[in-house]
Amino acid sequence: MPSFADHDSVRYYLNEEVPIFVITAGLALVIIAGGIDLSVGAVLGLSAGTSLWASMQGFNPLLSVLVGIGTGLTFGLINGLVIVKLRLNDFIVTLGTLNVAAGLLVVLTDHVQLVGTRDQSFLGIAGSSVGGVTSAMVLAGLVIAALHLVLVKTAIGRRIRASGMGSAPALVAGLDVGRLKIYAYLVSGGLAGFGGVLLAARLNSVQAGMAGGYELIAIAAAVLGGVSLVGGRGGIWQAALGALLLVTLKQGFRLMGVDPLIFSIITGVCILVGVIVDRGVRRFALTLRTPKPVQDPAIELQPATSKGR
Repeated sequence: MPSFADHDSVRYYLNEEVPIFVITAGLALVIIAGGIDLSVGAVLGLSAGTSLWASMQGFNPLLSVLVGIGTGLTFGLINGLVIVKLRLNDFIVTLGTLNVAAGLLVVLTDHVQLVGTRDQSFLGIAGSSVGGVTSAMVLAGLVIAALHLVLVKTAIGRRIRASGMGSAPALVAGLDVGRLKIYAYLVSGGLAGFGGVLLAARLNSVQAGMAGGYELIAIAAAVLGGVSLVGGRGGIWQAALGALLLVTLKQGFRLMGVDPLIFSIITGVCILVGVIVDRGVRRFALTLRTPKPVQDPAIELQPATSKGR
């Protein structure tokens, strides 16, 4: 059995799961803004397909990357606009775009695996070595750090967090909740596209159904990292830490030969527990905020007065 803590083993599985870290960061931002994005896994798969297809057609490496990221941005923009402008449920809209993206990947591949760009510059996006780790890991780390700084150090980041605490208080504070939510979905889509580019560059192959289920792992990772599913609470690096915990657990199961179904069950349990805990915390907070009824001093004194008589 390979050693779990072996340096090469750790580097291998972290590099393999880089797309999970990237989409977890984007999805955490959406959840903090008070939304949910179920389409990130399918959009990641489609973006991998479009970027690899572009590279196979002889496009410039930079253009191939832009095609992949542009695919994600398009879906993020559609999600945000439909949810905000048509005031539709986040869950339903992103479930719909999940199926659209998955279907488009089937159309793109025509049920045949896309294999083999010869563009070494494109493949080097994820496979180059930087200080003992891969370029994909470095890029993912930079993306997570940048998004974390945006959320905690910039005005727009603080507004996104405030908008997730509730539409009514945010509107009272003068925040454009709709626009902030569109921004969050745009970032999530763009990161799904970027994750797809990294996946395509690492594997140099794409097939229908790729990255299916990634969205559930990303949601579970965000929950494990303390991101509240009702919005307004949590952070990007904490969500990334949750992703690290999950992918490490997945690797441990893999080395021990545990059925992958067990990992799927665990991710489902994490999401369920997150929902239950969130609801419990909100009820407890409401209990603390509700002022206790103050009794009229005259009513309190009345029995004593009667007794005295």
